[in-house]
Amino acid sequence: MNQNTADNPFAILGVETGASEEEVRKRYLALVKKFPPETHAEKFREIHQAYESAKDPLILARQLLDPPAKMPEWNDLIAEQKKRPPALSAQMLLALGNRADSDDNKN
Repeated sequence: MNQNTADNPFAILGVETGASEEEVRKRYLALVKKFPPETHAEKFREIHQAYESAKDPLILARQLLDPPAKMPEWNDLIAEQKKRPPALSAQMLLALGNRADSDDNKN
């Protein structure tokens, strides 16, 4: 098996690591149409190996258990979180906080 396929078959298929079986299958079929085995034998072999690896639960489990190659820095994580504000508005969050205070006052 090709080392790249064993490491990250999802990258070869062009889908996210957490892609569903259906997404992986759709992408595989699209790539097979684009690179048929009759005209692109080597590319087809690589795509097929990646597809088989993406379906293999042992490879998927290994990817989930292995730590990432580079651990993210805290500053990078904080900056990423700042780019994605919370789904609730500040007013809603404050209202939830006030609600908890009023419940405490009742006891």
